[in-house]
Amino acid sequence: MTELKLYKFVQGKEIDWRGLEGDILMLWVEAYDLKEFAELVGDDYLCEGGEEVYLLQNGTVAIGLNDICECFEIEPTNILPKEI
Repeated sequence: MTELKLYKFVQGKEIDWRGLEGDILMLWVEAYDLKEFAELVGDDYLCEGGEEVYLLQNGTVAIGLNDICECFEIEPTNILPKEI
């Protein structure tokens, strides 16, 4: 996965810094986008047991992106929506 591909995927989705110290980049993915996200991340990353996610009441899944970004050498701030 490249930074550009992840940047394009997160466009139009809720993404924000969360956690007690605001240091966890969370992405909210609708159920219909999960397959695309899994394909983007790839089998090599997911083969060791997958990724821990948070299933929310409305069927949305919240995914912490810190480890994913680190694995793919992506700077998390570069995938955030750009201010115009």
